[in-house]
Amino acid sequence: MRVKNTLLKSSKVIIILLALCVTCAYSQDKVTSVNKVTAGIDTYHKFYPSEKLSVKLDKAHYFAGDTIWFKTVLINASNRLPSALSNKVYVELLNDSSRLVERLVIPLTNGTGNGDFKLPLQGLTDGAYTIRAYTNWMQNFGENAFFHKRFYIGDDGKNPWLIKEQHTIKTIPEGKSVALTMQFTDMQNMPLPYKDMQVFLVNGGKTVYKQAFLTSDQGDIAANFNLPADVNTRNLKMVIRDGSNKKKTQVFPFYPGTTAQSVDVQFMPEGGETVAGLLNKIAFKAIGDDGLGVNISGVVVDGKGAEVATFKSTHNGMGNFRLVPLPNAVYKARINYNGDMREIPLPAVKASGIALRVDNVTNRDEVKLFVTATPDLAGLSKTYMLIAQGKDSVYLGYAFDLNKGYFNLTIPAGKFATGVISFSILNEGGKPLSERRVFINNNDNLVFKLMHHKIEYQPRDSVAVQIEVLRSDGSPVKNGSFAVAVTDDGQVKLPQYAPTILTDMLLASEIKGYIEEPGWYFNTTNANASKALDDLMLTQGWTGFNWDKLASPITEPVFRAEMNNDLYGRLINFFKKPVGGAKVTLLSSDKNNLMILDTISDKEGKFMFPDLPVSDSIAYTIKVHKKNGDAFGGSILVDEFKPAVDMPVNPHAIMPWFVNTDSTLVRYLKNTTANIKTNAAISSGDVKGKLLDQVTIKAKKILAVKGMDGEDLYYYDVNLEEKDMLKARSKTLLDYLEHDVKGFKSLINVFIHNSNKVAAIIIDGVNAARYYTPTGMPGGYFSHLRNVLTNITAADVKQLVIYHKYIGFMKRGEFYAIIVIKTRSGNGPLTRSTPGIYVYRPLPIYTAREFYKPRYAFDNTYDYSINRSTIHWEPNFITDENGKATLSFYTADKPSTYTLSIEGTDMIGRFGAQTLNIKVNAKPTASK
Repeated sequence: MRVKNTLLKSSKVIIILLALCVTCAYSQDKVTSVNKVTAGIDTYHKFYPSEKLSVKLDKAHYFAGDTIWFKTVLINASNRLPSALSNKVYVELLNDSSRLVERLVIPLTNGTGNGDFKLPLQGLTDGAYTIRAYTNWMQNFGENAFFHKRFYIGDDGKNPWLIKEQHTIKTIPEGKSVALTMQFTDMQNMPLPYKDMQVFLVNGGKTVYKQAFLTSDQGDIAANFNLPADVNTRNLKMVIRDGSNKKKTQVFPFYPGTTAQSVDVQFMPEGGETVAGLLNKIAFKAIGDDGLGVNISGVVVDGKGAEVATFKSTHNGMGNFRLVPLPNAVYKARINYNGDMREIPLPAVKASGIALRVDNVTNRDEVKLFVTATPDLAGLSKTYMLIAQGKDSVYLGYAFDLNKGYFNLTIPAGKFATGVISFSILNEGGKPLSERRVFINNNDNLVFKLMHHKIEYQPRDSVAVQIEVLRSDGSPVKNGSFAVAVTDDGQVKLPQYAPTILTDMLLASEIKGYIEEPGWYFNTTNANASKALDDLMLTQGWTGFNWDKLASPITEPVFRAEMNNDLYGRLINFFKKPVGGAKVTLLSSDKNNLMILDTISDKEGKFMFPDLPVSDSIAYTIKVHKKNGDAFGGSILVDEFKPAVDMPVNPHAIMPWFVNTDSTLVRYLKNTTANIKTNAAISSGDVKGKLLDQVTIKAKKILAVKGMDGEDLYYYDVNLEEKDMLKARSKTLLDYLEHDVKGFKSLINVFIHNSNKVAAIIIDGVNAARYYTPTGMPGGYFSHLRNVLTNITAADVKQLVIYHKYIGFMKRGEFYAIIVIKTRSGNGPLTRSTPGIYVYRPLPIYTAREFYKPRYAFDNTYDYSINRSTIHWEPNFITDENGKATLSFYTADKPSTYTLSIEGTDMIGRFGAQTLNIKVNAKPTASK
C-alpha cells in the first residue's frame, strides 16, 4: 500500500511516496495530521529563521601588544547560504569575568566580514578571554545561539616567573592527600634558586593550605598536604607570592585530580526514557574536576547486586551500553575510575511506554529506526507520527502504528544534509513521546590541494602557492570564500583538533555545552570517530526542537533582523499613547553624508527611515512636530541596538600560559614585544595596501601614591572623549559612568563620606554649583553630583575629564575633585534633552585594517630581530572559476616550518577546513 509523506529539504516542500510494508491503511485525516504538524514547524521557522555563525582567528593564543585577526561567516540555518537576515555582526572581546572589553560592529558582504582587535602592551589583565559574536536577530534565540571561542592572553609584565607544576593525589579517610612539586624559572627559563616563596591554596574566599618555602638550587619546592573531604575541588586556586615582594604574585586554577567520588556522571537513555521489557540504549558522560571528560568503566547491577551490563568510555568520558530492564526494578552503575569505585543510581524505569533506537553508525549510508512499545500499548490501533528535521528544515513526516508492538524504517542517509538531524515520535495529539538526534556525515566537505611554485624556501623569501578547492565530487569551487592564516610553528602550536568552520556550522551550533576537541570527530584517521560522535549526540545532543512553540501563538520577535541600515522608532504622548500623523525629520551631522529626510508616524506612532548610509562615525538628530505645527511634548522611542547581557562565567578554566609552558610559547613571548616595536615604525611605503587607524583596547588605571604618613592615597583619573560616549547610547551620563566606567563607583563613595569637602563640576566652562546647591547633609555632594549628571545624556557629551586628589593627610586632609564636561550643545549646566528632539548615534561600523606585508629587498644578511608569529593573514581568499587562487607572502627571518590553516565555504552550503605545511630552510640554495 502507499503512504503519503512529506519531505522538506532546504525549506522546500517535496511530496514523496514510500513503498513500505505496513499492516493497515491510513485515512486521509491521519495523513493530514502529519502534514499539519510539519506545516506548523515550517511556519514557525519562517517567522523565526535561524542563523549560524563561525569566526576564524589567526592563531590559538595571544600576548599583550599582539593583534587578534578574525573573519566571520554568517549563513541561514535552513539552506546554509549567506544570511539574508543580517548585514552586520557584533564581535565582542570578554575577559575571564565575562565583562566586555571591546565590541566591534563588523559589516557583512555576502555573509562574510573581517576585523581585528589590537591588544595594548599595558593595562590588559592577564587571563582567559572569550570572543563572542552574534547578530541582533540571534538574540531572539538566547546565548546558546551565539558563537563563542575561549583563549588565553598573556602578559609577561605581570607574570614574574614560569612555573612547572606536578602533583599526585590519594584518597584518604580525612579527604585527599596531595604530593606537590613546583619549579620556578625566569623568562629565559633559568632556575630561580634560594628564593622565598609563599604558597596558598584557596577555595573560594577561604584558604585551605598555606606554607612558606625556600627554593632549591634548581628553583624547586616540594610539599605534602591534605585537603578536607568537603573542599570543592572544582573551585581551587593556587596563589604563589614572592616572600620578599608581595606585589609579585601569580594565580592559577588547581585541580588536585579527579576521584571516583568527584566524577560527575550522567546517564541518558536513548529517546529520553528507560522503558521496562524493551531494549534500551543508555548513554553516559563522565566529567572530572576541571570540567572535562574523564574515561571510566564499570558494571550495571540490579537490586540484588547481580551484574546485568558492562560499560566503558569510548572518547572523552562518553559511551553507551544496552539494557533490557525489568518492571519496577532498580539499577545502579558501579563506576571504576583509576581503581577507585563508586555507585550511582540509573534513571528510573517506566512500566509503560515506547523506546526509540536509531542506528546510522553500523552503515553510514543509511539510517535505521526501531520503535518498540510495551504490550499495553501494542494493538490499540493508535497512530503515531515520526518527524525528521534539521535546523529550520523538516525532512520527513510519517504516520505509523504499533499494532505489532514495533515499527522499523530505513532511510538513505543521502536524503539528509550533512549535520545534526532530529528524529521525534509524537502521539495523535502532537505531543512528543521520544526524541533522538544523530549526526549525518555524507563526506561532502571541501578538499584543498596545495601547489608550490618552488620546492623549498629560504628566510625572507617570496612565497606564491596556488590552492585548489574542490567539492567531494571533484568539481571546482567557484567564488568560494576562505580565510588563510600562516603561522610559525616555532612560536605557535595549533591545537590538533581545534574548532573550525566545519565544527562550528555542523556541530557546535546544534547542540548544547562545551565540546572538547571538536575537530577529532571529523578526522578520518580516527577509527572510533563515528561511534564517539554518536555518543556525543546521545549525551550533549539530547534535546532538540521545543515542541511547546507549536502550541503557543507566534509573537513579534523582540530583536529586529538588521537586513539594512534602517532606523525604526515610535512616538508616544505623556499618557503613553501612540502619536500618529506627526511629522518626523531626520538630519545627519556628518559633513560627508549631509541629509534631511521627512516621514509621518502611522496610527501606532511608528516611523521608519530606510537605508541610512554606513559610516564609522555618524550622528542623527530626530525632530518631531505635530500636525498643527505645535512642538511635540511626548517621547521619541528609537529602536536602538541593545547588546547582549554579560555572558555567564565559563566553568572550564584555561590554564595560564606561564604554568607548564613549553619552549614554543616562550619563543613567542620573547618575540612579541620586539615585533611590536618594529611594526610601530612601519611606514606606508613598506606596506602593500592602506594603513588604517588601529582599534586599541583601553584600560583605565587606578593610580596609587604615598601620603606623608605612609598611607596609600588612591585617586582615579578619567578622560572620556566623544568616541567613548558611543558606548553609552541613550543612557544618562550618571548611568554610563556608574555602569561602564571602571572605578567611578569608588569615586562616588568618596563623595558620600566627604560631604564637607570641596567639589567642583564645570560644564561648558560654567560651575554647576551656581545652579545646584548641596544640602550639607552626609552625601550632600553625591546628591549634588547625581542631580547634575542625571540631567545630561551621555550622547550630549563631547568630552569628560575627572581630576581628584587628597590635599594633606588622608584622615585629616581634604578631598578635592573637579569634573569637567564639554557638551555638544554648549549650553552649560542647564543642558537638557529638548522636547521633540532625539540624538541617534548608531554604533560605528568597523573598517578592518590590512595585515602588514613586508617588502624585502634581496640580501644575504638576515635581521634576526624580526620574527613574526603570524606570518600572513588573508581573510578574503576567493577562488576563481576553476576553483583556484594564489596566496602570496614573504617568509620571516629565521628557518622554520609554517602551518597554513585554511577554512571557508563554497557559499552554497558546503564547508571545508584543512592545515598544510611549508618548510623554510636554513641556507639559500645555489640557484638563489
